[in-house]
Amino acid sequence: MPKSEVPGVAGRKRVRRRPAELPEGVAGQIAEICRDLAVQAKRMRQLQDQADELRVVICQWAGESSAESPGGRTNRGGRR
Repeated sequence: MPKSEVPGVAGRKRVRRRPAELPEGVAGQIAEICRDLAVQAKRMRQLQDQADELRVVICQWAGESSAESPGGRTNRGGRR
């Protein structure tokens, strides 16, 4: 059974409406969250570096090979 056509609908173009501008308060909150996330990401990198350094010291203390460097080891996610 063929689809019924609605006259005049096929030739219309859909016009996209521009989204309303965000209120200043919301835009400010988003900017603040972005800054906070950047600070937290930096802190996490610092903690990862400290953990890598500590891992090397513990391995040396435990008598493992001192040839391993923190750059050669990876965590479970495959990242340093």
